[in-house]
Amino acid sequence: MLTRRHARRQTASRRGFTLIELLVVISIIATLAALILPAVQNARATARRTECLNNIRNLGIAAQSYSTARNGNLPYAIDINSTINFGAAATPLNGGAPWTVQLMPFVELGPLSERLSTASTSAATGFDIGTLSDTKVKVFNCPDDPNDDIAGNLSYAINMGYIASPLFSSTTTPVYATFNYDGTTLKGYSSQPVGGHVSKQYDYAFNGATGATSDDNEVSRGTGVSWADVQVKIDQISRADGSTATLLFAENLQAQRWVGLPPSAPSSTISYALGGLGFGVQVQSASASAPYAIADAGTSATAGVGPNSSPLGKQLALQLASTFTGVPSGGVEDRINKNLNSASESLSPRPSSLHANGVNAVFCGGNGKFLAQTLDSALYAQLVSWDGSRKGQTIINDTDF
Repeated sequence: MLTRRHARRQTASRRGFTLIELLVVISIIATLAALILPAVQNARATARRTECLNNIRNLGIAAQSYSTARNGNLPYAIDINSTINFGAAATPLNGGAPWTVQLMPFVELGPLSERLSTASTSAATGFDIGTLSDTKVKVFNCPDDPNDDIAGNLSYAINMGYIASPLFSSTTTPVYATFNYDGTTLKGYSSQPVGGHVSKQYDYAFNGATGATSDDNEVSRGTGVSWADVQVKIDQISRADGSTATLLFAENLQAQRWVGLPPSAPSSTISYALGGLGFGVQVQSASASAPYAIADAGTSATAGVGPNSSPLGKQLALQLASTFTGVPSGGVEDRINKNLNSASESLSPRPSSLHANGVNAVFCGGNGKFLAQTLDSALYAQLVSWDGSRKGQTIINDTDF
Protein backbone atom coordinates (compact mmCIF):
# COMPACT_ATOMS: atom_id res chain seq x y z
CA MET A 1 0.00 0.00 0.00
CA LEU A 2 1.34 3.24 -1.10
CA THR A 3 1.49 5.95 1.44
CA ARG A 4 0.74 9.51 0.19
CA ARG A 5 3.38 11.80 1.28
CA HIS A 6 2.42 15.42 1.85
CA ALA A 7 4.96 17.75 0.48
CA ARG A 8 6.16 20.17 3.02
CA ARG A 9 5.11 23.64 2.04
CA GLN A 10 7.78 26.16 2.27
CA THR A 11 6.62 29.65 3.11
CA ALA A 12 8.51 32.46 1.36
CA SER A 13 10.18 34.82 3.76
CA ARG A 14 8.70 38.35 4.00
CA ARG A 15 10.70 41.33 2.95
CA GLY A 16 10.13 45.17 2.91
CA PHE A 17 10.34 47.71 0.10
CA THR A 18 13.67 48.13 -1.49
CA LEU A 19 15.12 51.62 -1.57
CA ILE A 20 14.41 51.92 -5.28
CA GLU A 21 10.78 50.90 -4.82
CA LEU A 22 10.36 53.42 -2.00
CA LEU A 23 11.83 56.21 -4.12
CA VAL A 24 9.52 55.30 -6.99
CA VAL A 25 6.46 55.48 -4.71
CA ILE A 26 7.56 58.84 -3.29
CA SER A 27 8.14 60.24 -6.77
CA ILE A 28 4.68 59.07 -7.88
CA ILE A 29 3.07 60.72 -4.85
CA ALA A 30 5.01 63.93 -5.47
CA THR A 31 3.96 63.94 -9.12
CA LEU A 32 0.31 63.43 -8.22
CA ALA A 33 0.51 66.20 -5.62
CA ALA A 34 2.08 68.55 -8.14
CA LEU A 35 -0.78 67.82 -10.51
CA ILE A 36 -3.59 68.00 -7.96
CA LEU A 37 -2.60 70.92 -5.70
CA PRO A 38 -2.69 73.62 -8.42
CA ALA A 39 -6.11 72.35 -9.45
CA VAL A 40 -7.27 72.60 -5.83
CA GLN A 41 -5.86 76.12 -5.54
CA ASN A 42 -7.53 77.13 -8.79
CA ALA A 43 -10.82 75.69 -7.60
CA ARG A 44 -10.56 77.68 -4.38
CA ALA A 45 -9.69 80.87 -6.28
CA THR A 46 -12.65 80.31 -8.59
CA ALA A 47 -14.92 79.77 -5.58
CA ARG A 48 -13.74 83.03 -3.98
CA ARG A 49 -14.21 84.92 -7.23
CA THR A 50 -17.71 83.46 -7.59
CA GLU A 51 -18.59 84.46 -4.02
CA CYS A 52 -17.34 87.97 -4.75
CA LEU A 53 -19.42 88.14 -7.93
CA ASN A 54 -22.49 87.00 -5.99
CA ASN A 55 -21.93 89.77 -3.44
CA ILE A 56 -21.60 92.48 -6.05
CA ARG A 57 -24.64 91.14 -7.91
CA ASN A 58 -26.63 91.38 -4.69
CA LEU A 59 -25.58 95.02 -4.44
CA GLY A 60 -26.82 95.52 -7.99
CA ILE A 61 -30.17 93.96 -7.07
CA ALA A 62 -30.32 96.18 -3.98
CA ALA A 63 -29.69 99.27 -6.13
CA GLN A 64 -32.54 98.26 -8.43
CA SER A 65 -34.82 97.76 -5.41
CA TYR A 66 -33.75 101.18 -4.13
CA SER A 67 -34.57 102.62 -7.55
CA THR A 68 -38.04 101.05 -7.51
CA ALA A 69 -38.73 102.57 -4.07
CA ARG A 70 -37.23 105.98 -4.99
CA ASN A 71 -39.07 106.93 -8.16
CA GLY A 72 -36.52 105.26 -10.42
CA ASN A 73 -33.47 106.98 -8.90
CA LEU A 74 -30.16 105.28 -8.20
CA PRO A 75 -28.53 106.10 -4.82
CA TYR A 76 -26.56 109.27 -4.21
CA ALA A 77 -22.82 108.88 -3.80
CA ILE A 78 -23.39 110.77 -0.53
CA ASP A 79 -26.88 111.64 0.67
CA ILE A 80 -26.58 114.98 2.49
CA ASN A 81 -30.25 114.74 3.49
CA SER A 82 -29.47 111.66 5.58
CA THR A 83 -26.53 112.41 7.82
CA ILE A 84 -24.35 110.32 10.12
CA ASN A 85 -22.98 112.01 13.24
CA PHE A 86 -19.33 111.15 13.78
CA GLY A 87 -19.17 113.46 16.79
CA ALA A 88 -20.93 113.67 20.14
CA ALA A 89 -24.62 114.38 20.50
CA ALA A 90 -23.90 117.84 21.92
CA THR A 91 -21.25 118.68 19.30
CA PRO A 92 -22.22 116.88 16.10
CA LEU A 93 -19.86 116.26 13.21
CA ASN A 94 -22.19 115.32 10.40
CA GLY A 95 -21.31 113.46 7.25
CA GLY A 96 -23.66 112.50 4.45
CA ALA A 97 -24.80 108.87 4.37
CA PRO A 98 -22.83 107.03 1.63
CA TRP A 99 -24.46 104.77 -0.96
CA THR A 100 -23.64 101.75 1.21
CA VAL A 101 -25.87 103.00 4.03
CA GLN A 102 -28.60 103.98 1.57
CA LEU A 103 -28.73 100.39 0.29
CA MET A 104 -28.79 98.74 3.73
CA PRO A 105 -32.60 98.45 3.96
CA PHE A 106 -32.47 96.49 0.69
CA VAL A 107 -29.84 93.96 1.84
CA GLU A 108 -31.66 93.09 5.08
CA LEU A 109 -29.70 95.59 7.17
CA GLY A 110 -32.47 98.08 7.87
CA PRO A 111 -31.93 98.13 11.67
CA LEU A 112 -28.24 99.03 11.20
CA SER A 113 -29.08 101.97 8.93
CA GLU A 114 -31.75 103.13 11.40
CA ARG A 115 -29.29 103.12 14.30
CA LEU A 116 -26.76 105.04 12.22
CA SER A 117 -29.25 107.87 11.80
CA THR A 118 -29.22 108.51 15.57
CA ALA A 119 -25.67 107.40 16.40
CA SER A 120 -22.96 109.52 18.02
CA THR A 121 -19.78 109.01 20.01
CA SER A 122 -21.73 109.64 23.21
CA ALA A 123 -24.54 107.16 22.51
CA ALA A 124 -25.01 104.01 24.59
CA THR A 125 -22.88 100.98 23.76
CA GLY A 126 -24.27 99.25 20.71
CA PHE A 127 -25.75 102.52 19.48
CA ASP A 128 -22.49 104.48 19.33
CA ILE A 129 -20.96 105.36 15.96
CA GLY A 130 -17.71 103.50 16.71
CA THR A 131 -19.35 100.13 17.34
CA LEU A 132 -21.85 100.48 14.51
CA SER A 133 -19.30 101.53 11.88
CA ASP A 134 -17.07 98.55 12.81
CA THR A 135 -19.81 96.09 11.85
CA LYS A 136 -18.58 93.62 9.26
CA VAL A 137 -21.07 93.38 6.40
CA LYS A 138 -20.49 90.29 4.28
CA VAL A 139 -22.16 91.66 1.15
CA PHE A 140 -19.71 94.59 1.17
CA ASN A 141 -16.65 92.32 1.21
CA CYS A 142 -14.75 90.26 -1.34
CA PRO A 143 -13.11 87.15 0.18
CA ASP A 144 -9.95 87.93 -1.81
CA ASP A 145 -9.69 91.44 -0.34
CA PRO A 146 -6.65 91.42 2.02
CA ASN A 147 -8.60 93.82 4.27
CA ASP A 148 -11.56 91.47 4.47
CA ASP A 149 -11.02 90.84 8.20
CA ILE A 150 -10.77 94.55 9.10
CA ALA A 151 -13.78 95.97 10.94
CA GLY A 152 -16.15 97.87 8.68
CA ASN A 153 -14.21 97.06 5.50
CA LEU A 154 -15.59 97.83 2.04
CA SER A 155 -14.41 96.06 -1.13
CA TYR A 156 -16.68 97.72 -3.70
CA ALA A 157 -17.13 101.18 -5.23
CA ILE A 158 -19.84 102.94 -7.22
CA ASN A 159 -19.48 104.54 -10.65
CA MET A 160 -18.85 108.29 -10.20
CA GLY A 161 -18.08 109.05 -13.82
CA TYR A 162 -15.33 111.30 -15.14
CA ILE A 163 -13.25 112.96 -12.42
CA ALA A 164 -11.04 116.00 -12.96
CA SER A 165 -7.35 115.05 -12.82
CA PRO A 166 -6.50 117.36 -9.84
CA LEU A 167 -9.06 115.45 -7.77
CA PHE A 168 -8.23 111.93 -8.84
CA SER A 169 -5.44 110.94 -6.48
CA SER A 170 -2.81 113.33 -5.27
CA THR A 171 -2.87 114.08 -1.56
CA THR A 172 -4.50 113.26 1.75
CA THR A 173 -4.85 116.96 2.56
CA PRO A 174 -8.56 117.80 2.94
CA VAL A 175 -9.94 120.10 0.27
CA TYR A 176 -12.53 122.74 1.09
CA ALA A 177 -15.30 122.80 -1.47
CA THR A 178 -18.84 124.03 -1.93
CA PHE A 179 -21.71 123.19 -4.22
CA ASN A 180 -25.24 124.36 -4.74
CA TYR A 181 -27.99 121.97 -3.76
CA ASP A 182 -31.60 123.00 -4.44
CA GLY A 183 -30.72 126.64 -4.04
CA THR A 184 -28.68 126.14 -0.87
CA THR A 185 -24.91 126.44 -0.83
CA LEU A 186 -23.41 123.59 1.15
CA LYS A 187 -19.87 123.59 2.42
CA GLY A 188 -17.70 120.78 3.62
CA TYR A 189 -14.20 119.44 3.94
CA SER A 190 -13.51 116.33 1.99
CA SER A 191 -10.47 114.20 1.34
CA GLN A 192 -9.41 113.80 -2.26
CA PRO A 193 -10.48 112.51 -4.69
CA VAL A 194 -13.58 114.50 -3.92
CA GLY A 195 -13.49 118.22 -3.28
CA GLY A 196 -15.48 119.71 -6.09
CA HIS A 197 -16.45 116.45 -7.81
CA VAL A 198 -20.12 117.24 -8.24
CA SER A 199 -21.95 117.59 -11.53
CA LYS A 200 -22.27 121.37 -11.15
CA GLN A 201 -18.52 121.92 -10.93
CA TYR A 202 -17.53 121.07 -14.52
CA ASP A 203 -17.26 123.55 -17.37
CA TYR A 204 -17.03 121.88 -20.79
CA ALA A 205 -16.58 125.29 -22.46
CA PHE A 206 -18.64 124.50 -25.54
CA ASN A 207 -21.21 127.26 -25.03
CA GLY A 208 -18.92 130.26 -24.84
CA ALA A 209 -20.00 130.98 -21.29
CA THR A 210 -17.67 131.47 -18.34
CA GLY A 211 -18.22 128.82 -15.70
CA ALA A 212 -20.50 125.82 -15.65
CA THR A 213 -24.05 126.12 -17.00
CA SER A 214 -27.08 123.85 -17.03
CA ASP A 215 -25.83 122.31 -20.29
CA ASP A 216 -22.51 121.52 -18.63
CA ASN A 217 -24.37 119.94 -15.71
CA GLU A 218 -26.27 117.69 -18.10
CA VAL A 219 -23.04 116.54 -19.75
CA SER A 220 -21.36 115.85 -16.39
CA ARG A 221 -24.26 113.76 -15.12
CA GLY A 222 -24.08 111.60 -18.24
CA THR A 223 -20.58 110.42 -17.26
CA GLY A 224 -21.47 108.61 -14.03
CA VAL A 225 -24.43 107.01 -12.29
CA SER A 226 -23.85 108.36 -8.76
CA TRP A 227 -23.25 111.95 -7.64
CA ALA A 228 -23.45 113.90 -4.40
CA ASP A 229 -25.70 116.61 -5.82
CA VAL A 230 -28.04 114.79 -8.20
CA GLN A 231 -29.61 111.36 -8.72
CA VAL A 232 -29.60 109.49 -12.01
CA LYS A 233 -32.61 107.40 -13.04
CA ILE A 234 -32.29 103.89 -14.44
CA ASP A 235 -34.77 104.83 -17.18
CA GLN A 236 -32.42 107.59 -18.32
CA ILE A 237 -29.60 105.08 -18.62
CA SER A 238 -31.80 102.55 -20.45
CA ARG A 239 -32.82 105.17 -23.02
CA ALA A 240 -29.21 106.22 -23.58
CA ASP A 241 -26.21 103.84 -23.71
CA GLY A 242 -28.21 101.07 -22.05
CA SER A 243 -28.30 99.68 -18.52
CA THR A 244 -26.47 96.48 -19.51
CA ALA A 245 -23.56 98.52 -20.91
CA THR A 246 -23.18 101.00 -18.05
CA LEU A 247 -21.12 100.10 -14.99
CA LEU A 248 -22.71 100.44 -11.56
CA PHE A 249 -20.36 98.75 -9.06
CA ALA A 250 -16.81 97.42 -9.33
CA GLU A 251 -14.20 96.12 -6.92
CA ASN A 252 -11.63 98.46 -5.41
CA LEU A 253 -8.97 97.27 -2.96
CA GLN A 254 -8.60 100.83 -1.65
CA ALA A 255 -12.32 101.33 -0.97
CA GLN A 256 -11.51 101.27 2.79
CA ARG A 257 -14.73 101.57 4.90
CA TRP A 258 -18.44 101.28 4.13
CA VAL A 259 -19.32 104.09 6.55
CA GLY A 260 -17.18 106.50 4.54
CA LEU A 261 -14.50 108.88 5.74
CA PRO A 262 -15.15 110.68 9.04
CA PRO A 263 -15.54 114.36 8.18
CA SER A 264 -13.13 116.99 9.40
CA ALA A 265 -15.58 119.82 8.79
CA PRO A 266 -16.86 122.14 11.50
CA SER A 267 -20.19 121.11 12.98
CA SER A 268 -22.06 123.81 11.07
CA THR A 269 -21.31 122.17 7.72
CA ILE A 270 -21.99 118.83 6.11
CA SER A 271 -19.11 116.76 4.81
CA TYR A 272 -19.48 114.98 1.50
CA ALA A 273 -16.21 113.10 1.48
CA LEU A 274 -16.29 110.49 -1.27
CA GLY A 275 -12.81 109.05 -0.88
CA GLY A 276 -12.87 105.28 -1.30
CA LEU A 277 -16.55 105.10 -2.17
CA GLY A 278 -16.36 105.49 -5.92
CA PHE A 279 -14.40 104.80 -9.07
CA GLY A 280 -14.16 106.64 -12.34
CA VAL A 281 -12.04 107.87 -15.22
CA GLN A 282 -9.74 110.82 -14.74
CA VAL A 283 -10.00 113.56 -17.34
CA GLN A 284 -7.61 116.41 -17.98
CA SER A 285 -8.70 119.58 -16.24
CA ALA A 286 -7.53 122.95 -17.53
CA SER A 287 -7.94 124.47 -14.10
CA ALA A 288 -7.15 123.29 -10.57
CA SER A 289 -9.98 125.40 -9.17
CA ALA A 290 -13.69 124.89 -9.55
CA PRO A 291 -15.49 124.98 -11.85
CA TYR A 292 -13.15 122.59 -13.63
CA ALA A 293 -12.66 123.42 -17.30
CA ILE A 294 -12.32 120.20 -19.26
CA ALA A 295 -9.75 120.10 -22.05
CA ASP A 296 -10.77 119.81 -25.68
CA ALA A 297 -10.34 116.35 -27.19
CA GLY A 298 -9.56 117.99 -30.51
CA THR A 299 -6.47 119.71 -29.12
CA SER A 300 -5.44 117.45 -26.24
CA ALA A 301 -5.30 113.83 -27.33
CA THR A 302 -4.52 112.39 -23.92
CA ALA A 303 -7.41 114.25 -22.31
CA GLY A 304 -9.88 112.39 -24.46
CA VAL A 305 -12.92 114.25 -23.21
CA GLY A 306 -14.27 117.63 -24.23
CA PRO A 307 -16.00 119.42 -27.08
CA ASN A 308 -14.46 119.44 -30.51
CA SER A 309 -13.94 122.91 -31.97
CA SER A 310 -17.10 122.85 -34.04
CA PRO A 311 -20.64 124.24 -33.81
CA LEU A 312 -21.95 120.84 -32.69
CA GLY A 313 -21.36 121.85 -29.06
CA LYS A 314 -22.36 119.33 -26.45
CA GLN A 315 -23.12 116.70 -29.10
CA LEU A 316 -19.36 116.05 -29.01
CA ALA A 317 -18.73 116.98 -25.39
CA LEU A 318 -17.76 113.44 -24.33
CA GLN A 319 -15.88 112.56 -27.46
CA LEU A 320 -12.85 110.34 -26.92
CA ALA A 321 -9.72 111.05 -28.91
CA SER A 322 -8.49 108.25 -31.17
CA THR A 323 -5.25 108.20 -29.15
CA PHE A 324 -7.02 108.11 -25.79
CA THR A 325 -4.89 106.27 -23.22
CA GLY A 326 -6.86 106.82 -20.05
CA VAL A 327 -3.95 108.65 -18.43
CA PRO A 328 -3.94 112.44 -18.79
CA SER A 329 -0.59 114.19 -18.93
CA GLY A 330 0.86 114.13 -15.42
CA GLY A 331 -2.06 112.01 -14.24
CA VAL A 332 -2.29 108.84 -12.19
CA GLU A 333 -2.90 105.39 -13.64
CA ASP A 334 -6.64 104.83 -13.44
CA ARG A 335 -7.10 101.74 -15.55
CA ILE A 336 -8.22 98.41 -14.13
CA ASN A 337 -5.76 96.91 -11.61
CA LYS A 338 -3.17 99.63 -12.11
CA ASN A 339 -0.99 100.81 -9.25
CA LEU A 340 -1.98 97.86 -7.05
CA ASN A 341 1.07 97.78 -4.77
CA SER A 342 1.63 101.48 -4.10
CA ALA A 343 -1.93 102.83 -4.09
CA SER A 344 -3.05 104.57 -0.91
CA GLU A 345 -6.24 103.72 0.92
CA SER A 346 -9.26 105.71 -0.33
CA LEU A 347 -7.10 107.65 -2.81
CA SER A 348 -7.20 105.48 -5.94
CA PRO A 349 -10.69 105.49 -7.47
CA ARG A 350 -10.24 102.81 -10.09
CA PRO A 351 -11.35 99.14 -10.23
CA SER A 352 -8.88 96.73 -8.64
CA SER A 353 -8.77 93.29 -7.06
CA LEU A 354 -6.50 90.34 -6.30
CA HIS A 355 -8.39 88.06 -8.66
CA ALA A 356 -6.17 86.92 -11.47
CA ASN A 357 -6.16 89.35 -14.40
CA GLY A 358 -9.25 91.41 -13.68
CA VAL A 359 -12.12 92.52 -11.44
CA ASN A 360 -15.74 91.67 -10.82
CA ALA A 361 -18.29 94.29 -11.77
CA VAL A 362 -22.05 94.66 -12.04
CA PHE A 363 -23.91 96.83 -14.50
CA CYS A 364 -27.00 98.96 -14.01
CA GLY A 365 -29.08 96.25 -15.63
CA GLY A 366 -28.05 93.77 -12.92
CA ASN A 367 -25.74 91.74 -15.16
CA GLY A 368 -22.52 90.75 -13.42
CA LYS A 369 -19.29 90.34 -15.37
CA PHE A 370 -15.59 89.77 -14.91
CA LEU A 371 -13.72 92.66 -16.55
CA ALA A 372 -10.25 91.82 -17.83
CA GLN A 373 -7.48 94.22 -16.85
CA THR A 374 -6.49 94.30 -20.51
CA LEU A 375 -9.81 95.95 -21.41
CA ASP A 376 -9.23 98.76 -23.88
CA SER A 377 -9.01 102.13 -22.09
CA ALA A 378 -11.45 103.88 -24.40
CA LEU A 379 -13.96 101.04 -24.06
CA TYR A 380 -13.66 101.16 -20.27
CA ALA A 381 -14.27 104.92 -20.37
CA GLN A 382 -17.41 104.32 -22.42
CA LEU A 383 -18.68 101.73 -19.94
CA VAL A 384 -18.31 104.34 -17.18
CA SER A 385 -20.40 106.96 -19.01
CA TRP A 386 -24.10 106.29 -19.62
CA ASP A 387 -24.91 109.06 -22.11
CA GLY A 388 -21.73 109.04 -24.15
CA SER A 389 -23.27 107.79 -27.39
CA ARG A 390 -25.33 110.98 -27.60
CA LYS A 391 -22.29 113.13 -26.96
CA GLY A 392 -19.66 111.99 -29.39
CA GLN A 393 -18.74 108.45 -28.31
CA THR A 394 -19.04 105.39 -30.52
CA ILE A 395 -21.87 102.91 -30.11
CA ILE A 396 -20.90 99.74 -28.24
CA ASN A 397 -22.71 96.46 -27.63
CA ASP A 398 -22.41 93.47 -25.34
CA THR A 399 -20.00 91.64 -27.62
CA ASP A 400 -17.41 94.42 -27.27
CA PHE A 401 -16.54 93.61 -23.66
